[in-house]
Amino acid sequence: MASISSPGVGSGLDINAIVGKMMAIEQRPLQQLQTKAGSIETKISSYGQIKAALSSLYDAANALMNSSTWQSKQFTSADKSTIGGSASAAAGAGSFAVQVDRLASSQALASGSFGAGAAVGVAGQLSVQSGRWDAAGSTFAGTGSAVSIEIAADDTLADIAGKINAADAGVSAVVVRGTHGEQLLVRGSKTGADNGFALSVQDADGQPPGAGSALARLAYDQASIQAGSAGMVRSAAAGDAVFSINGIAASSPSNTAEDVVPGLKLELLKTTSAPVEISVAADRKAVRDKIEAFQQAYNRLNALVAELTRYDAASKKAQPLQGDGTAVNLHNALRGLVGQPGASGSYLSDLGLQVQRDGSLGLDAAKLEAALADLPKLEQTLTASTGDAATNGLVTRIRDFAFQANGVNGSISGRSNALQAALKRNATEQDDLSTRLAVRQQNLLRQYQTLDANMASLSSLSSFMAAQVSRWNKS
Repeated sequence: MASISSPGVGSGLDINAIVGKMMAIEQRPLQQLQTKAGSIETKISSYGQIKAALSSLYDAANALMNSSTWQSKQFTSADKSTIGGSASAAAGAGSFAVQVDRLASSQALASGSFGAGAAVGVAGQLSVQSGRWDAAGSTFAGTGSAVSIEIAADDTLADIAGKINAADAGVSAVVVRGTHGEQLLVRGSKTGADNGFALSVQDADGQPPGAGSALARLAYDQASIQAGSAGMVRSAAAGDAVFSINGIAASSPSNTAEDVVPGLKLELLKTTSAPVEISVAADRKAVRDKIEAFQQAYNRLNALVAELTRYDAASKKAQPLQGDGTAVNLHNALRGLVGQPGASGSYLSDLGLQVQRDGSLGLDAAKLEAALADLPKLEQTLTASTGDAATNGLVTRIRDFAFQANGVNGSISGRSNALQAALKRNATEQDDLSTRLAVRQQNLLRQYQTLDANMASLSSLSSFMAAQVSRWNKS
């Protein structure tokens, strides 16, 4: 709105003060609209909080509807330091004894000692071939293609280790500086008897290197083993894990044995001197956790709506949605749902979720544990989805209610949209009223400026007449 600028100097009339006071009265409807807009915005924000809490309740209820929650299994090991693992929903409930005789291992080779930082002194090729050694370690059956690595005459063991690691040949290499010089250690990247490897060498002409050659000292293949000329020493053989389940022999190329028992994954950590008891059972804890998450989500929504619709008699202060029909009806509907029995006649309170005086759900641990003892029955009672509200599960009803209330045509969305429309109308009314007030202010300024000028003229005329009368009286 335009500011008042007339000085009112003609008659001494204070136009600024007069018009300012009049406009303060004229602006009261605008101030009322602004106050109302603030109230609408607070209500919109409050409904935003309710929508978020309803969404959380829907998510918590929907998590209980997921069949995997009820089919999940709990894996228990009598000695977690020796055997760990997990069970999928496909695993059958039961118990069995696992004996670990040998852990899976990867092959490891070590060269003889070389001078520290010394070059090998001869160029050639080193080939890495994956495959399987026989039990005696003398016969090798290769699989796949060999990986060739070029060796330069001035390469050191460190250079060769770097080239092996860069070749992605299924092995890794490192140089160790020991008491007698440097040694090249080469280890397979994977465990299991089928993941052994052989190292073959040849000189720059493609021929076997001469005896005593630095390249020959890096060889470990079937030919060099059988000729007794292998330059590397095997410090560990590639082998499968060997174990038994209830006395039935089994093996695995790694120490993670999957689906030896359907749906079961065993982590073999150590060999055992005696069988370790393993059990698989329905995962009641997973169900309990989701029931508690549902309880907490419901209680947050209940507390939120109660607070937003509350009237504090002591302070005589009403919360934003006090008396709001949509919010009050939502609260009443929720309380009604948690207090209704299911198709079987069971209440939430029978399952450990006791309705409290403030509408929240308390948790009776003993009742919940008793209900968890029969998971199929509990699942049916809570999550049955028949398409008929009368026979749906207790949680299903609440999930569907939250979905509908928050839906495009739901009560909460409808109320939020109505408040947004009211806020938009309020803004339009404020703009229209501001325009009218600006015009009114300009009109008042012109009127009082005219009055000021007229009063100034009258004052001048009065002074002139008084002067004339004074002259007449003197003459």
